[in-house]
Amino acid sequence: MFSYSYCITNVQNIDSMDSEEMESRGTGEPFEKRKRKRIAYKPRVENILEDPLELKPNKCSVKARRVFVEEENITIELWFDKHYLDRNQHGDEFGKRDGIDNDTVEDLVRRSLKHMIAYSTLVKGFTFLNRNILPNERPIRLVLQEQADCGLLNVVIEAHFVEVDKYEITVKTAMCKDNYQLSDNQYAIELDGDGSILRKSDVKTVRDVSNI
Repeated sequence: MFSYSYCITNVQNIDSMDSEEMESRGTGEPFEKRKRKRIAYKPRVENILEDPLELKPNKCSVKARRVFVEEENITIELWFDKHYLDRNQHGDEFGKRDGIDNDTVEDLVRRSLKHMIAYSTLVKGFTFLNRNILPNERPIRLVLQEQADCGLLNVVIEAHFVEVDKYEITVKTAMCKDNYQLSDNQYAIELDGDGSILRKSDVKTVRDVSNI
């Protein structure tokens, strides 16, 4: 840093000299300013190679070898049921509903997906996917919740397994209601920032099951 400042100072002094002053310094002829060579900056690159045979700790073992890292893609289709579309556009017997517009509902469903999948693998007995539903069988419907300006936003969805890497989710209805009542044995996921709480209604009593 000191050398850099020093070079700049010298160049400024040379620029302020006239030709006679340069000659008096013993050159005999006008002094030609030389351009200082710029030193190209080369960023330091640290080459850190992972040893494929290395044994290191993971969530299961003190010493284990990682074989591969794979990302699985799941296609999810989002549908809006006519009942929800009518309620959003025209309202119901209580009038037009606030806070359940298409963008808001879609955003809540999108942000809830990873929580739905996580709970389905972590919590015994919880699933949100329907498959091969019989005509007289009641489908699983999950309630997605989040605190909003209108109160507690509740979005009721019905999700179906289509293929091993494809799900279909339909929004059945939505409303802002703080005292929304879950059906018996029905689950709800309430988002809270990046986290969430999984709740279940047991004989009209809602209890916390798990959280992330």
